[in-house]
Amino acid sequence: MRTKLLTLLLLVSVLVTGCATATTQAPATEAPVVPTQPPATMVPVVPSQVPTAVPPPTEVPAAAPVALKVYVVDFTVDSTDKWLMDTVVPAFQKLYPNVTVEFVWGTWSTFGETVAGYFAAGDGPDIINLGSEFNGLYGDQLAPLNQYLGEAAWPEIKQFIPGTLENASWKGELRGLPIFAAPRFVFCRTDLMQAAGVTAQPTDFAGWVDFAKKLTTIDTTTNSLTQQGFVPVDAATMADFQWYLNTVWSIGGTLYKADGVTPNFDSPEAAAALKFNYDLKRAVYPDDNVGTLPPSQGSVIDDGGGAVCLWHSGWAAPAADSPIWEKIDIQPFTGDPTNFPNSKPIALSFVDWWAVPAYSKNVEMAANFLKLVFNKDNNEMYNQTMGLIPSRVDAQANLAGVVAKEAGIASQYGYGYAGILEPTKLQEILQKELGACLTDQQDQATTLTNIQDQYTQALKDAGYIK
Repeated sequence: MRTKLLTLLLLVSVLVTGCATATTQAPATEAPVVPTQPPATMVPVVPSQVPTAVPPPTEVPAAAPVALKVYVVDFTVDSTDKWLMDTVVPAFQKLYPNVTVEFVWGTWSTFGETVAGYFAAGDGPDIINLGSEFNGLYGDQLAPLNQYLGEAAWPEIKQFIPGTLENASWKGELRGLPIFAAPRFVFCRTDLMQAAGVTAQPTDFAGWVDFAKKLTTIDTTTNSLTQQGFVPVDAATMADFQWYLNTVWSIGGTLYKADGVTPNFDSPEAAAALKFNYDLKRAVYPDDNVGTLPPSQGSVIDDGGGAVCLWHSGWAAPAADSPIWEKIDIQPFTGDPTNFPNSKPIALSFVDWWAVPAYSKNVEMAANFLKLVFNKDNNEMYNQTMGLIPSRVDAQANLAGVVAKEAGIASQYGYGYAGILEPTKLQEILQKELGACLTDQQDQATTLTNIQDQYTQALKDAGYIK
C-alpha cells in the first residue's frame, strides 16, 4: 500500500510540473532568445567515476543458540508433561528458533534437597517450579522480573489473581508467575457414608475420629485395610506436615508468637492438633501391624480406591469429568469449634509458581518462555491437565462442574499457605517428628518439645532470632 501511494504521488507531481511548464512557455510567435554565450563544452565522464553497483546487504547472522532448562514438579504424568513438550515448546520455537527447552521432571519428595542444591551451587535450571511458601526462602536469589513481566512490559499481568502474584513476588518485584490456586478440601464419598448410616461430614475433631473409626474396615484374615475412613494426603502413614499445619490453623493457632519469629509449637492449639492427628491415625490403624489399602489405579476416593474421605487438592481427586462426582461431597475443613471458639472452616490454599533464579544466564529468554506458558489459553490448559484452578481470572471462564464448585469454596474459605520462615527446615522437622509420634516411637509431649526446640534453633541459625 505504501509503495502504491508513493507511485501515485510521483505521477501527480509529474503531471503538475508538466502543466506549469506549458503555461510559462513563451508563445510560438515570439522571436527566439539568442544566447549571449556559447554553450559550455560537455565534460566527458571518466570511467572511474561511474557509480558502482550497490553491494548486497550483509547477511544477518542467526541468533546465538540458547538452551533453557526447566525444573517442574507440578505436572500430571503423560498429560501435562506431553502437552508442554509437544505443544508449548514447538510454539515457543516458532518465535525463537534458536532456543531449545529441556525439562527436568521432579517430585515433591525430593524437591527441597534438589532445589537447595541448585541455589547452593549457583547453577541449575533457568526456571524452577517453587511451592507456595518459597518466595521468602529464595526471594533474594531470584531474578527481578518487573522489566519483563510488569504491567508496562506485559499488560496481561493484570489478568492474574492479585493474591497469586504475592506468592510469586519478593520485595516488590515479580520473580516468576503463578500456575494455580490449589485449595485443599475434604472430599467424601456420600454412597459409602450412607451405607454406614452417616449423612454428613463431621464438624469437629472428636467427630472425625469417630467417623474414621466407623468407616474403616479391616480384613481380619490378612489384617489389612479394605476401606479407609479418612486419608490426610498419605493413606499409609497419615503423617503429613501440611495436614498438621492445616489442623493448627483451623482452630485459630499460629506458627509464631506475637514477635512474629518465635515458634509457637508449645501452644494449646499445637498440642490439640497433634493429639487429633494421633487419634485419627489410631482410628484407622489400631496398631502399625495393620496393612495398608491395596494400590489404587487412580484416586483413592474413586471407585475401587478404598477411601471414604480424602483431604487434598483436586490434583489427587478423580478426573473432573468422572461420573463419581455425583457421589462426592466437597467441604472445607471445619476445625474444632466445640473446644476452640476461634475455629473456622478453611480451604488451605497453595499457589505454586515458576521462578527464574538470579544465577540464570538467560533471564530475559526465561521470562519470554513464562509469558507463553502463562498466557490465557496455556494457563487454562495447564490447569486442565491437573484439575486445578488457573491463576488467571480470564482463564477461569470455562470452569464448570466440580472445578467451579471448588473455586467457589476457595473464594469463601481460602486460607493462604504462606509466610513460613525456613519452610524447608520446618517441613523436615515436622515430618520426622510427626512420623515418630504417630508410630508410637515417642510421646506427644516429647514431639512438641522437639519441634519447638529444633525449629527455634533453625531460625536462630538463619538469623531470624538473635
